[in-house]
Amino acid sequence: MTKQFLSPHNGNITFTESGERFGMDTWIWGPLVLQKNIVFAVVAALAGYGILRIRSEQAALGSAFRSVIVNAVLLWVISWKLSLLLFGGLGVLRNPMLLLYFSGGVRGAWIAALVAALYILFSARKLKMNVPDYIDSVLVSIFGGYTVYLALLTIIGEDHRLTHGVTAIVQAVMIVLWLRTKPSAQFRPPAQWAVMLLISYALVQSLAVNLWDKPGAAIQAGDATGLKVGQQAPDFELTLLSGQQVKLSDYRGKTVILNFWATWCPPCRAEMPEMQQFYDAHQAEGTVILGVNATSTEVSVPVVKAWIEEWAITFPIPLDKQGDVSKQYRVNAYPATYVIDAEGIIRDKHPGPMNAEMLKNAAGKAKPGK
Repeated sequence: MTKQFLSPHNGNITFTESGERFGMDTWIWGPLVLQKNIVFAVVAALAGYGILRIRSEQAALGSAFRSVIVNAVLLWVISWKLSLLLFGGLGVLRNPMLLLYFSGGVRGAWIAALVAALYILFSARKLKMNVPDYIDSVLVSIFGGYTVYLALLTIIGEDHRLTHGVTAIVQAVMIVLWLRTKPSAQFRPPAQWAVMLLISYALVQSLAVNLWDKPGAAIQAGDATGLKVGQQAPDFELTLLSGQQVKLSDYRGKTVILNFWATWCPPCRAEMPEMQQFYDAHQAEGTVILGVNATSTEVSVPVVKAWIEEWAITFPIPLDKQGDVSKQYRVNAYPATYVIDAEGIIRDKHPGPMNAEMLKNAAGKAKPGK
């Protein structure tokens, strides 16, 4: 049984009695909303740290080594977030709240990795540690953590479970064998293990693409209406802020970014200017944003209109006055976004805020041939 509480201050919170899992890759336990990928990443990181402890004890590296790794991880996170300053420019300085919800993306992750690696090398030299043992312990913990992440996707995930499962089994066997070998004072052994793990991963992925993970094995586009990637997006009809009636199906032939948001939602406020920036750059390509407002949770429609004018939003804003469309799309927390292709098929879905770069990457999945 599910109960729902709508508040203009706290948002749309879904209470369940059994931890039910919903459509936007989130779990709800009481008032707690958890994103699946974040939970998996945390568990994988903890598993990786456990493997790090085992290997560092085998190599007699001591607690100082583990402290350096923990500091390196924290440094990576901070550098990754602050890298947004390099790519966001003046927009980030004008709106520092963006740093809470966005990062430098893939480019920022590489910059952060370089910063963390330099810190580890500097610390290893300062502490006069054996660098090969250092590298061996770090590599096996990274691969081990990722193996746990794949195992979780196999058990709880929805897509490519066979691929993730086979990859996890192969890599788990190799990780166990790696841990059974003694740490070496040379670079060659950890490098060999890392290369073998990468080759095994590439081999499994290649087999998956050519055998069991073909498009035909997944949900056939248009086979059914639903909220999974590959299914037909449920149609709906709402009134725009301008007063016109609009249906989702009116936009067939265009890529639709279906975004659910509310004015009381801080990440939504950070996201909306990014949405407008993306819309300005891509509307000529046949991309439209439908910003469905959770009007049933708002103080009033004039409040919504005031915010739209403040942000200078030009894309359509449908008003979900009864909350029916949000329920239909199982939106448990705002913002939430679905990417729908020209045929009305869901190609991607994302819980949480998105910046212009993330929107561009997501919209790319709706292009023909993707």
